[in-house]
Amino acid sequence: MSSEPQVQAPVAGPEAALIRFEQAVAALGLLLMLGQVCLEIVLRNFFNTSFLWSEEVARYLMIWSVYFGAAAAVGTGSHLRIDMLIDHVPAGVRRVLDTVAQLWVLAFSVGIAYAGWTVARESFAMGMVSADSNLPLQLGWVQLVIPLTFALSSLHAAWRCWLLLAGRSAPRSALVEG
Repeated sequence: MSSEPQVQAPVAGPEAALIRFEQAVAALGLLLMLGQVCLEIVLRNFFNTSFLWSEEVARYLMIWSVYFGAAAAVGTGSHLRIDMLIDHVPAGVRRVLDTVAQLWVLAFSVGIAYAGWTVARESFAMGMVSADSNLPLQLGWVQLVIPLTFALSSLHAAWRCWLLLAGRSAPRSALVEG
């Protein structure tokens, strides 16, 4: 039995395209947030003006970026996990532990996707808007990130479970093949 961690292949195929999409949305959100915050700094320091909604939009962009980044992390297997035990057990036990972990991720993601959908749907039904600024945006649009990204995480977890149950290693790599 080797104590060296198992090297696994990068994620490839249709799942890789989905992960690249999630990473692109996360990166775009961060880039837009950076641009918006820089614009706000320039407006405040050089023109003595600002947008009332600027901080709120930055917060929403950060939230969307984090949620999409988390979904991509589930897809690549680079989310938080404790490998100390898993890397030191036989391959069969490792496969069982990985499968159980993915089933937990799947169950949690499905539950949060459902709860998030319920919250967003109720926000739309009540016509909730932010009280922080005069931004005419229904909060349901912001809250949709929860069911959307947890549904994506559910797809990733289900795919990884299928790979493990089919006797193939689920990739644990931040690398995504093009």
